[in-house]
Amino acid sequence: MNRKILNIDEIDFSPSFEKLLKQNAIPPKFKQCTFDNYYPNKRYKSQKIVKEQLMEFIKRLEQFRIKKSRPRFFRGFYKSPKPKNIYLDGIYGVGKTHLLASLANRYSGKSLFLSFSELTYIIAFYKLKSVAEKITEKFDLILIDEFELDDPGDAMMGINFIREVDKTDSVIVTTSNTLPTQLGARKLDILLFKDRIGSLIKSFETYIIDGEDYRMSIKKTEFDSLYEDIETAFKSYKTKEKAKLIVDFEDLLAKLREVHPFRYNQLSYSLDALFIKNIRPFSEDEISDALRFSHLIDTLYYGDVDIFISGYYNLSNLFHPELKDGKFRTKIGRCLSRLSEKCTLIIHS
Repeated sequence: MNRKILNIDEIDFSPSFEKLLKQNAIPPKFKQCTFDNYYPNKRYKSQKIVKEQLMEFIKRLEQFRIKKSRPRFFRGFYKSPKPKNIYLDGIYGVGKTHLLASLANRYSGKSLFLSFSELTYIIAFYKLKSVAEKITEKFDLILIDEFELDDPGDAMMGINFIREVDKTDSVIVTTSNTLPTQLGARKLDILLFKDRIGSLIKSFETYIIDGEDYRMSIKKTEFDSLYEDIETAFKSYKTKEKAKLIVDFEDLLAKLREVHPFRYNQLSYSLDALFIKNIRPFSEDEISDALRFSHLIDTLYYGDVDIFISGYYNLSNLFHPELKDGKFRTKIGRCLSRLSEKCTLIIHS
């Protein structure tokens, strides 16, 4: 598909659950992430400490895996208990996902990488027990990025999934975001997690990573673009292994409403670059569309897809203040943080 141009209606949004599981290995953006190329910021000692703790966790998991491979009669002779699940907390951009991918790259067994949003969408579509059974049958290590507490329904889906996994030999490592504006409330966030997860908290260890969002220091979406218009950028873009697609913002939203969100990652598997024309802000009443778009950006980010956007607005104005500060502020904030890294913005004059 080298240098191919696609229409959005050409994307196949109908993979089986089994195919999805095969695709959900380490995301393309994080395939090269290791503990060796995670460089802790010397100003924040917790980054180095957590890195070392996770490396030790992998050793314990490897030992437990060896124990599992022994005949049941001999397992009692091996002092290698199942490691505790891990809850990894920190603000956007301190390297939590890098560390999550490093676990998968270091572990010699089978691991699965899912965003929390993707997990909840899959559970809603396929049902909890079926998803848990199929995942734990195949994977020892389940990595869940961005566990969210702001929506009680989604949080309970995630917690019930953990409960099912805890009945097996599989282990979970999950990350979670503390908003930069809520650093003082971090302990409250963790207490909320502990309260909602109930008795399951005994199976978790909590690691906290302090730091600053590195994305904000490497790129700003407000920087001037090299292109006069998005059509020129589209024609100039050279694809790598996949394809490129240009679509009007309203047409994109219409497609997102039509397709179940857990299938959005098919765009990431098909594209090197997505060009979105004529973007405009989401109003406070467009919560569903805003969440669909935010999930799309998550999947494009994991897929390392280049994003080009044109419109009359800076991306800081993309979401109504009620959305940025409301119930789903974690999702919206993460979307803007990731756009700040991946997006080239072309503002109409």
